[in-house]
Amino acid sequence: MFQDNPLLAQLKQQIHDSKERVEGTVKGSDKAYGFLECDKKSYFITPPAMKKVMHGDKISATIEKQGDKEQAEPEALIEPMLTRFIAKVRFNKNKKLQVLVDHPNINQPIGAAQSKAVKEELQEGDWVVATLKTHPLRDDRFFYAQITQFICHAEDELAPWWVTLARHEQPREPVQGQDQYEIQDQETRENLTALHFVTIDSETTQDMDDALYIEPITSNSEQTGWQLVVAIADPTAYISLNSQIEKDAKQRCFTNYLPGFNIPMLPRELSDELCSLKPHETRLALVCYIQTDLQGNISAPAKFVLADVQSKDKLTYNQVSDYLEGKDNAWQPENPETAQQIHWLHQFTLTRTQWRKTHALLFKEKPDYSFVLAENGKVQEIKAEYRRIANQIVEESMIIANICAAQFLHENLQCGIFNTHSGFDKKFLENAHNFLLANLANDENKAELQSRYAPENLATLKGYCQMRHDIEPIEGDYLEFRLRRFLTFAEFKAELAPHFGLGLNGYATWTSPIRKYSDMVNHRLIKAHLAGRDFAKPEESVLARLQEARRQNRLVERDIADWLYCRYLADKVAEKPEFEAEVQDVSRGGLRVLLLENGASMFIPASTLHDNKDEVAINTDEIAFYVKDQRQYKIGDILRVQLTEVREDTRSIVGVVIK
Repeated sequence: MFQDNPLLAQLKQQIHDSKERVEGTVKGSDKAYGFLECDKKSYFITPPAMKKVMHGDKISATIEKQGDKEQAEPEALIEPMLTRFIAKVRFNKNKKLQVLVDHPNINQPIGAAQSKAVKEELQEGDWVVATLKTHPLRDDRFFYAQITQFICHAEDELAPWWVTLARHEQPREPVQGQDQYEIQDQETRENLTALHFVTIDSETTQDMDDALYIEPITSNSEQTGWQLVVAIADPTAYISLNSQIEKDAKQRCFTNYLPGFNIPMLPRELSDELCSLKPHETRLALVCYIQTDLQGNISAPAKFVLADVQSKDKLTYNQVSDYLEGKDNAWQPENPETAQQIHWLHQFTLTRTQWRKTHALLFKEKPDYSFVLAENGKVQEIKAEYRRIANQIVEESMIIANICAAQFLHENLQCGIFNTHSGFDKKFLENAHNFLLANLANDENKAELQSRYAPENLATLKGYCQMRHDIEPIEGDYLEFRLRRFLTFAEFKAELAPHFGLGLNGYATWTSPIRKYSDMVNHRLIKAHLAGRDFAKPEESVLARLQEARRQNRLVERDIADWLYCRYLADKVAEKPEFEAEVQDVSRGGLRVLLLENGASMFIPASTLHDNKDEVAINTDEIAFYVKDQRQYKIGDILRVQLTEVREDTRSIVGVVIK
């Protein structure tokens, strides 16, 4: 009798409208309940209510009060956590198809259907891409998904690669090539095949895109400087602007270098064969002549030419480094011309390194970690590799070549694709100023540093470089890590701008056109100027795609590495190995540390650091972990840690600090 009572309906509506409402993000737990995290408050979500939402959902909710307790009742979906997602196939006890979301905080199975586009017969544990079709708060139904793409079978040893590439929507196949390639350029090329160019790369490198030749500059029988000739492979000579290869490269933007193999930006017949500067093969190149004095200063405008070149020797980093370091039984050059080139390049590198140390900024020495893999993808070992002298030879040659390209593009075309970095984020300049004074100033130098580290001075390239030179001799990474939180991200721009991270007025890469689309664009601009042809300023859409592709590639590299680290360390947990580790981040949940031996990221739960959470505080200015008002750990600290747990399903490595 009350079902159609308008007064009762009105009363219910009034009660509903009078309830407090909030918006927030759902946070799941390892139990059935969860929480709604709002700006300043957290509300409990009961297990029945959690069946209507997913961890990460942004929702609106009404607040129900039970005595002095408050809990959130989900009401409307603002933004779902899941749209397109990665999952594993599961069949319930009734053989109904379900998917398990590949996310550490989402553990409930979701009913699913297989789209017609997916032809594979799915098995338990297979990896797939799915899209969420229904949501309880949006469709008045249960969670339901559609499987739209098969990734790989559960037993596929290369699952870390294929799943990660699918997650970030990256291709796993090279760009499709052509049946044949014809030279598109009509310009005359200089014949530089007589110059004794050499390449220096890793042992396994096939896509060799740079070769070097150097000779002293003399006057009255005395050396006055150096002439470095940098030859760069010229793939744009074979790729027309309206070709599918160009369109694919423009979308990919970079060769994706993954543990064990790469996925090239260009077809392999171009990157590894026709354009690769293989020894004793004549190749098309864009060549830059660079002159410096004996102090490493660029002493004349760079000269760019189109040319035919021929590498005389394929050298490797380890061979050249062993030779220059005079190691016992080290590799020896096959001929005196190659030996001479190595020694001259070495002398030039030492000069340019000193120039950059004085006038710009050097990279802080940190190892690169590389995975040694078996054919089936199993990790055999992880090597920490430091930059050796041969790596520095190539690095310094490429850096000066890219400095020259930036100057050339700016002066002759007033555009290009420039690698830029503007130092501290403007909104953090005052924070950086205060932090530097707090950590470096004393009674004697405070007035001087007030001026030196004034926000308006730190905002200039000169002031930033001066600050970096000041902190360089200070031991440890604390200042480096803390200041990093105030920095902006590097950007691609179409006009000249400084690169604070390198300490340079301008930087434009053109030395890896086989591997980077930005370098292909700069090649085309330089070549247009040499030929007197019209050119177009790079579009903002190209710069934006480069930015996004770089971000995606870094995420792919990180995610695959995290997975491989778990596989490598999983069977070592029983041995309880100990490692030296550096603190990378501090939160109320615990410490994130980097294992210095192999580069793995480990989490140290706060509960293992101190057993009373009420006595723990996090200082966000110092990025430090305090117990009873005493600082225990801070970012940059070196600790001794022990491995306690590895969970491959969540790609998590857990340990404890050895006290």
